[in-house]
Amino acid sequence: MRRIIHFLGLLFLLFCLTGNAQERKKVAVVLSGGGAKGVAHIGALKVIEEAGIPVDYVVGTSMGSIIGGLYSIGYTPAQMDSLVRAQDWIYLLTDATDRKEESLTKKLKSERYTLSIPFKKTPKDALKGGIIQGRNLAKLFSELTEGYHDSIDFKNLPIPFACVAHNLVDGSEYVFDKGKLALAMRASMSIPGVFQPVHWNNMVLVDGGLSNNYPVDIAKKMGADIIIGVDVQEGLAPADKLNTLTEVLGQIINLMVENKYDENIAKSDLHIKVNAKDYSAASFTSTAIDSLLHRGEEAGRSQWDSLKLLKKKIGISDEYVAKRHGPFVIPLKEKYDIVPEIDPGKKPANSINVGVRFDNESLATLLFNTSVYLNKKQSRELALTIRLGRELLGRLDYSVRPFNSKWNVDWAYQIDYNDLDLYSYGKKTCTYSFLHHLGRFNISRSWRSIRFNFGIKYEYFHFNDFLLPPGYTYPENVENEDFFIYYGQMQFDSYNKRTYPTSGMKWEVNGAVYTDNLVKYNGQTPMPIISASWEAAIRLRNRLTLLPWVCGRAIFAKDNYYTFPVMNVVGGNTFSRFLPQQMPFVGISYMQVTGAKTFIGGLKFRQRIGSNQYLTLIGNFGLQSNGWEDIFNQNMWGGGISYGYDTFLGPLEATFSYSNITKELGVYVSLGYNF
Repeated sequence: MRRIIHFLGLLFLLFCLTGNAQERKKVAVVLSGGGAKGVAHIGALKVIEEAGIPVDYVVGTSMGSIIGGLYSIGYTPAQMDSLVRAQDWIYLLTDATDRKEESLTKKLKSERYTLSIPFKKTPKDALKGGIIQGRNLAKLFSELTEGYHDSIDFKNLPIPFACVAHNLVDGSEYVFDKGKLALAMRASMSIPGVFQPVHWNNMVLVDGGLSNNYPVDIAKKMGADIIIGVDVQEGLAPADKLNTLTEVLGQIINLMVENKYDENIAKSDLHIKVNAKDYSAASFTSTAIDSLLHRGEEAGRSQWDSLKLLKKKIGISDEYVAKRHGPFVIPLKEKYDIVPEIDPGKKPANSINVGVRFDNESLATLLFNTSVYLNKKQSRELALTIRLGRELLGRLDYSVRPFNSKWNVDWAYQIDYNDLDLYSYGKKTCTYSFLHHLGRFNISRSWRSIRFNFGIKYEYFHFNDFLLPPGYTYPENVENEDFFIYYGQMQFDSYNKRTYPTSGMKWEVNGAVYTDNLVKYNGQTPMPIISASWEAAIRLRNRLTLLPWVCGRAIFAKDNYYTFPVMNVVGGNTFSRFLPQQMPFVGISYMQVTGAKTFIGGLKFRQRIGSNQYLTLIGNFGLQSNGWEDIFNQNMWGGGISYGYDTFLGPLEATFSYSNITKELGVYVSLGYNF
């Protein structure tokens, strides 16, 4: 009898517990779109979890679909906080290739340009569908959703999930509640005109904000009884706030996402409104992300009492704490080579490239380039380059890989006009104005970090003017010159970044033999010239990097007879500033003529300040002479301090320097990559 009573009591207890469980209402968290502002969702989710609220569904649009999709498969707010802080957003939001995966030849070609736009057939389709194809985002989404690459029903995820996209074919709203998770996230955030649309199942899908930027109604259809919405959308800006292109585009996006917005707010049981003022959909800087994460958390905490009161409406006690899901186990990096969930297609090989540079010596300089492969096997390439500014340049390159080999055979023709000042021991000695022609035949082979090439080139210098300062005697004439040059070169580059590297090294060795008739130079034996350089980045601490460098160039001319086109010059912060043979020397901002044997060494200590600002202390020392016997008798020294800010146009730098040659403070300001 007692057993029967105990059994009936146990059944009654189970009935009560089941009844209580059935009484609890289903809760959905809805995350709005908003681009970069959407990272604030992470902070709000953190507070919702701390309040002990159970989450039965997650629904999102655009950035809300990314945060929501990751949350649904187990990523915790802490994991997502670390993820968004660690990303290189400039790399992610472009179609740039990972530097470690590029051949050295492609690195050298591409890293002078501010903007590179690939196209398939003709330049007119370069912006077809959107400026950015989203390759790097597709790869990231595939990596982050490892284990969920199959086409699945999203209701079977650890937390059932759905997100919204907009179908451009008929203007309808499309709700992803099954399929490939990474594909759904990528489609939902495809801002029209910026990212290429996702073509899938006879649809052309773009950012879901055009249909439903705050999709509370979708959560209701999934079965949610209680809606907690996190909203980062800003209201429409007044007329006086619509002046810049960014502000106008932001307003257009806000107008497009007004659809259903007010109606869905009315359906929310708790509307957590994040203060995203002063930030836009493109605010992906580290400072902005940090601020938005905190603002999301602040918005959630401002609703703490409401979250607690909501528990009663859900049907749970104040002490109830929902079981937290996750953390998501991120797979090892080695597994990222698995076939991705999203196939963005092969990157078009053809490209239009634009470089922009400004400095206080040459003022503004523009570089335009287009590179086109002439056959499907990409074994023949034609490239045209034009430089506009103080030094004009036009160049045509043709490259062939015969018999599908890994060797390249290259032909090039270049014409450039130059107007250059030369200095000696701080005093201007002359100005050369000349037209330069270059013809080159070259054979090369490139790997990821090393490149080898050799060949022959012809150079012709046509001098238009030769000016001397007052007090100097003018020569009777300046003869035009031409050279036939045999050369070989080896280059190595393992830097982890193209600007402000923190690890790796670069080195280069060049050998050339100058003649004026293919056999002799100036009626005598050919003139050899050897040059080499080495530099490295060594991380001393998290933000402090040591950068040593050495370089040198030696001219072996009989009786020390050689002319302007081959002489050694130093000056500036980078190699080949005005002439190919120019070596850097901080403290000298112009072209300083040096002896036939010139060697320079230096050290930099670079401290990162914040996320993308750098302070660099620089010191360098040089030896130069026409002969080896007195190489130590003529030395140069200089140094400076430089401030740098890494922008999307390239580094913005200001350097203050001094040297024993100039004996005065020099100031050099530049913006953009070197070319």
